[in-house]
Amino acid sequence: MANCQIMSYDVDASEKWCYLIGLYSDANRNILSHIQLYSVERSMAMPLEGYAACFADMPVTDVPGAGNTQLFCFCERKAAEQTHRIICTEVGTPPAGQTKFKSMSEIQFAPDAPGDFPMFMQASAKYGLLFMITKAGYFYMYEISKAALVYRHKVSQELGVAFVRNVTTDGMILVNKAGQVSAINVDE
Repeated sequence: MANCQIMSYDVDASEKWCYLIGLYSDANRNILSHIQLYSVERSMAMPLEGYAACFADMPVTDVPGAGNTQLFCFCERKAAEQTHRIICTEVGTPPAGQTKFKSMSEIQFAPDAPGDFPMFMQASAKYGLLFMITKAGYFYMYEISKAALVYRHKVSQELGVAFVRNVTTDGMILVNKAGQVSAINVDE
């Protein structure tokens, strides 16, 4: 991470996990990114190749009484590959007799945005959704339990510079480089 520009940092609600994301350019001027996921309890770092991430605490199965699952969701792109993936995986130890939850799918970027990559990500526990904003200004919405794309739409012509949860609606608020403020919410 020493050669990276730090883009984001977050801690999960239990304060047992945190991550740090940094961008860098390779010799060909491609923008790449590292994520360092860190377990506070184990004092152990796990390096990942990816661009955006978030924590989520929500139910991901239909099993009655299963409760919430503590998830780490991120956009992975390995340096040697061109494929970007959404990965939602359980962090910590699952309840006895259960396997760790993991869902994954390839990101289908818009045809008019070659070289696009994820910049911001947020989970909506209320709806079981994952929100993502890309450098080209596209908004993506995924259903977390299957990592299935639900919706994609261009929401900004300018680069997004800030992205926060709307705690009232469990949606998001985006501020772009031009100073425009956009509220994105799920229509129930």
